[in-house]
Amino acid sequence: MSTSVTLKDSAELLHAIARLRTADGNSAAEAYVLIHHDEGNPNVISLEHEGEGIEDLASQLHEAEVQYAILRVREQLDITVAVKFVYIHWIGEKVPFTKKGRFGVVHGSVKENLPTCHADLETSSVDDITAENINRLINETSGTKSKVIDGNNTEGRHMRGFTSVPLSKGPGKSKANLVPVSAGGAAVKHGEDVTEAILDVRSDDSATTWACIGYEDDDVKKPLKCVSKGDGNVDELKLCLADDKPFYFLYRTTDTIDGHVTVKFVYIIWVGEQVKPLAKAKLSTHKGYVQELFSGCHVSIFATSRSEISRTIVTDKVQSASGSKSNVK
Repeated sequence: MSTSVTLKDSAELLHAIARLRTADGNSAAEAYVLIHHDEGNPNVISLEHEGEGIEDLASQLHEAEVQYAILRVREQLDITVAVKFVYIHWIGEKVPFTKKGRFGVVHGSVKENLPTCHADLETSSVDDITAENINRLINETSGTKSKVIDGNNTEGRHMRGFTSVPLSKGPGKSKANLVPVSAGGAAVKHGEDVTEAILDVRSDDSATTWACIGYEDDDVKKPLKCVSKGDGNVDELKLCLADDKPFYFLYRTTDTIDGHVTVKFVYIIWVGEQVKPLAKAKLSTHKGYVQELFSGCHVSIFATSRSEISRTIVTDKVQSASGSKSNVK
């Protein structure tokens, strides 16, 4: 299965992006370029539409398709106005599970073909594509949003800070994920068992809560393989840890935000303290590629000691990232 995409009518798409990014003061405050997979082909993307307004963009998103948008907005900074760009990765709720997997493995290549934006948003709900949510995301990522809550008005509220991810609206179902950083460094071979394990953890229909990915024969020069899977919590996952081996974990948990239970994914990189220096150096070249393989996680944890992985630590990081953690002392 190819993990790269090509651009159909690349000149048309690149010119549309150039027009979006070179707009002057007379241009619309909100404008976008919408991209899709040409004829549903995971390995080909093309320009679908150019438009203005966040509401108009939301109306162009289809629940049975995977689409990508670059949205231009304006942010008020004191007495000045700054132009900001948001990358939106849309995965419609009715996209079949197997199709999500095929489109998921090429997402890194899609991002590499598009310009870097100020903020990223991955979602399957049009309720997340609103001016309020987009502004909140921009303010949070640029550091212009005040995080101070009036002490007399905290009852029944959560601090809702976007970490390049909106809040899911429905209980028990993940609709929004962090978008990964573009891959870099060396590619790593892996079998279907790795892809299937990751998809199994992400499936709403599976009881699997974690997957452990390692290297064949514990040799970092060899392909990745699925070492183990389970349906327990972090304590069960930790049984896989070894001081002289590196592992990558995908862990599925939940967080409650404003009374709604939302699914969260945690990416854990384990490099035991006894892993040899040469192996550690090799692992550093795999970082970008493996991060793309585990794309769409809300929280990342790098650990070399078992004490750095616990239910308390994972819960704290998830709640801090989603904004559900109380900061009131």
